[in-house]
Order: sequence, then C-alpha cells, then structure tokens
Amino acid sequence: MNKRYSRFKRIIVFLHCESARWRKTMSKKSFSNKVFTVLDHKLMKLDKQKHEKGFLTSDVHFTRAPRKLDFKEDMKILLSCGAASMKKELYECFDYDVETVSLPGFIRSRAKINESAFMELMDVMNKAYPCNKTYKGYRLLAVDGCDICIPSDKNDHENLNPGGNEGSKPACMFHINCLYDILNHRYLDNIIQPLKKKNEMEAMRMMAKRYEENKAIFIADRNFATFNNMEHLRETGHRFLIRVKDIHSGTSLLKSFKSLPKKGEFDEDVHITFTNRQTNFIRNNQHRYKIIMTNQRFDFLDSENHFYDADYRVVRIKIDGSSEEYESIITNLDRKLFPASKIKELYKLRWDIEVSYRHLKYSVDLNALHSRRRDFIRQEIWARLVMFNISMIIIDYITDHKLSRKERRLEYKVNITMAIFFTKHFMIIRKGGDPPDLECLIAKQILPVRSDRHYTRNVRNQSFVSFDYRFN
Repeated sequence: MNKRYSRFKRIIVFLHCESARWRKTMSKKSFSNKVFTVLDHKLMKLDKQKHEKGFLTSDVHFTRAPRKLDFKEDMKILLSCGAASMKKELYECFDYDVETVSLPGFIRSRAKINESAFMELMDVMNKAYPCNKTYKGYRLLAVDGCDICIPSDKNDHENLNPGGNEGSKPACMFHINCLYDILNHRYLDNIIQPLKKKNEMEAMRMMAKRYEENKAIFIADRNFATFNNMEHLRETGHRFLIRVKDIHSGTSLLKSFKSLPKKGEFDEDVHITFTNRQTNFIRNNQHRYKIIMTNQRFDFLDSENHFYDADYRVVRIKIDGSSEEYESIITNLDRKLFPASKIKELYKLRWDIEVSYRHLKYSVDLNALHSRRRDFIRQEIWARLVMFNISMIIIDYITDHKLSRKERRLEYKVNITMAIFFTKHFMIIRKGGDPPDLECLIAKQILPVRSDRHYTRNVRNQSFVSFDYRFN
C-alpha cells in the first residue's frame, strides 16, 4: 500500500512539474500572458504604495488582512467589468465559486479606492509598453471631448442637462477630455468635468502642460481653435494642427488676417501682434494688430506687457470629392517637412479618436455603468480607459506579428470589438484548466478595410443604458 501511494505521489508530482513547465513555456511564447503578468506586477506595486501615494479614500483602509477582496483584486474586477449586472460580473470573476464575495461587500471595498489609483495605473502601463510609433519623429496626439451619459439625479445640478428640445427628457452627463495617441492607439491623459463646468480649452492646456515627452503634434478640431490655446501650446514647445472655421465664416479666426486670399486653396504664413490697447494708430492698422477685448481670454498680455507677436501658418485645402467645400487649418509645422498634402493627411488621422470613443462606449462598455454614485462612475471611466489601452497593446502586437499576410482582394484588420471582449474575458485568473491561446482567437477575428467608403454622419442623442433591469 505504501509503495502504491509513493508511486501515485511521484506521478502527481511529475504531472504538476510538467504542467508548471508547460505553463512557463506558454508564458514565454504568449505576448498576452506577458501583458497580464506585467499588469499584475504593476498592481502589486501600486498595492504597496497605496497609502504613501494617496490611492485610498482613507489611510485606515486595507490595513487589516483581507478575507476575500484586497486592493489588487478590486482593481482587476473594475477593469474587467462589462455590461452585465455587478452580481453577474462578480460571479464571472470568481469563476462561479459558492464563496464569491457578496455585492454589498464589493461595494464597501471599492469605495476605499480613489480614482487616482487608475490614473497611476494608466501611466505605468503606458511606460511599460512605450508608444514608439511616430510620424517623422513626432507623436500624433489628438485632443477631443465627449459627453458620457450617467444615471439621472435631479439634485445633481452640476451634471444635469435639462433638455433643450421639445419633449426631450432631462439627463445627467459627465464630459471627458482625452489625450489620445493616434498611431499607437492609446489614451495618455483624461480630465473629467461636470457638464455645467466643462471647459475643453482649459482641459487641453492642462493636458499639454502635463505631457512631458518631446516632439508631439497636438491635433484638434475647431472647438479648440483659440489664439490663447495655440500660444500655450507653442510656449510649452509643442507643435499643433487645429482646424478653424473657414475664411467666409463671420466668426472665423482667419478674419484677423487681412492678407489671406479670399478663395481657392492656399498655404500662407501670417504675422500678427496681439494688444490690449485701443489707440487710434492701432485701430487704423488692424491688418497688423489684433485687439484683445476685456471679455476675451489671452494669458500673455497684462498691465505691463501690452504687445505680443505671433506667427502662424494657414493652410486651406479642398475636401475630397467636393468642388466647393474647403477646410482651413492653423499650424506651426514647418512647410518643408509638412507640405499642404501632409497637413491634410495628418488632420484626416484625427478621426481615429472619434472611433476610439465608439469602442470605449460600446466595446469596453462605458455606456453601461454599475452605480449611481458619482465617485464610482469616475472610477469606472478611468478603468475603461485603462482596459482599452491594455486591449490595444495586445491588438497592435497581433496586427504587427500574428495577422495573416496571405494575399487577399482586400486588406484586413483585427475586429477590435471581439478582441476587447476576449481580452476582458481572460484577464481575470481562473481556477484550473489550460490558459487559452488568446492571440490565435483574436487573430481569427478579422474584418475587411474599406477606406474609400463615405457615409453621411447621422447624429443622434444617446441615452444612458438603464441598469435597473441589470440590478434586479
């Protein structure tokens, strides 16, 4: 009996060693497993620094030995949440264990974590997998804002939109402002603002100031076209490319430049002097001066500095497929490196941030939140941004190394919606079983690229996905 038991024990030890060796081999080959391992290491590091760096809402949280949930597990659960109810998400994360943590227990646990923990996690993951793709040595950074529908609360006056149209219902919204790396498909920064206090220009200036790396081109739509914004970008040493209203618009910034042609395409250098004085000489020479009124913001003039010189490059380009429509762009890019055709190409790339918002809302499920509490919603916004970045790190690797290169009639790309679904599903460590071949799963989910398609943009009011039916 003892010999049989000893032999059986040796077999178990052998199988255990073989399983460990196989898993180790798989982890060496699988890039996605490495990403998940790096994520675990970063979360463990944040766990050690949680009191020192203020990642918790109170210094006494997570000081006792946890039973089922700790800081790291709470973070991973919030990262992997989808559109199901929180109870279903917890059972999924705990592999349907009968000892799964209760919903009230998880709510009490997540309330201990500050949103700054997710901000730090985004930063350390971006540093672990640097954004190396550039355009002529410059990183292309798109800046844009987006409204996020949140559960309605009539007492939340900061975020309540009363609804301007007849028959429209009041709705609550957060406004997020993101800094997005176009070529590396990564969010780098985010500022969440109440709907009534949203200020996209201020958010852009803050994100540009917080961006510490060199050689970047900030690309933005005409909502960000102010002289104050452009001069702040230039003062921080960054390049910019911002669309403005066309020259025939009565409120266009281009009205300040009297020397510009009135029709057709052009690429012109302009010089202007900003001033807060209104002498007769300045009023008679408005082709040289731009008077800043008291109700306009321009941070580079004060009681001692009355004049400020600025140089810009204005490019007017024809829209493809149109004979009458033009777009106008103000930039400080060098004409030799970036001729007008390249300016047109760069601005066209800005649309990628709009596509990323669609995936953020509907693939990463930002439109399906799990709480009415505003601090919990801010948690989930940051968690979805981090989850999007983790998914895109894996997707970009598969696109560059795993996607089939066989000849096809059309070019194909990874189906991002399915790839994010697989990544979220397998990010939480499960009990038993072999790790899935995540990269092969994603590489098989492909879609044809049809870049020449054009559709009329159908703008519709979006509403929050009610979670009442998901909670009850």
